Amino acid sequence: MDTLGTSTLDEIEQQVYKTIWEDGLIDIFVGLGLFLLGITWIGLDSVYGSFVAPVLVPFWVVARKRVSEPRIGIVNFSAERVTKENRKLRGFFLFGVLTLVLGVGWYFLGGSGATNAPAWAANIVAGLPALLLAIPAIIVACAYGLSRFFGYALVLLVSAIPVITFDLRPGWAFLPVGIIAVAAGTVLLTRFVRNYPITE
Repeated sequence: MDTLGTSTLDEIEQQVYKTIWEDGLIDIFVGLGLFLLGITWIGLDSVYGSFVAPVLVPFWVVARKRVSEPRIGIVNFSAERVTKENRKLRGFFLFGVLTLVLGVGWYFLGGSGATNAPAWAANIVAGLPALLLAIPAIIVACAYGLSRFFGYALVLLVSAIPVITFDLRPGWAFLPVGIIAVAAGTVLLTRFVRNYPITE
């Protein structure tokens, strides 16, 4: 009986865990961050837009408190899941920092006209940031069960092709995925608000 009860609680927790990602807010803020990064990189030929993402995080937290929590409540997950999630967040943060440093470093190496840079590196360097950012998108899709992030990763990979082919600024690769993520998030948010109305 205890085993059955534990199993049922685990299933309920898993279902609630999936629900908290159905509000589309993460898609909207990720998409907005990528779009602003792309615009900044195109307009200034720099990566100053990479600082947009940390700035948007507090707004995402506030949006969840204003939109999601009044509808589904505040969920206290098990200690095991909390530990697992904290481990994921630390891993994503470190991987994101390493990815950004690698992408920016390789971009400026290729763009600096260094004679020791191989020809193939100079050809793909403009598309490298998009290619690298597709990796964390895939990891998020696998770790959180958000299959739509596989789509975002695919858009990043496809968008890198014209950037490499026509030697465009790297920011152009972020605009399509930014727009698509915001649009998808808006649809999810609309559905979430409809399915989980605020009850007095």
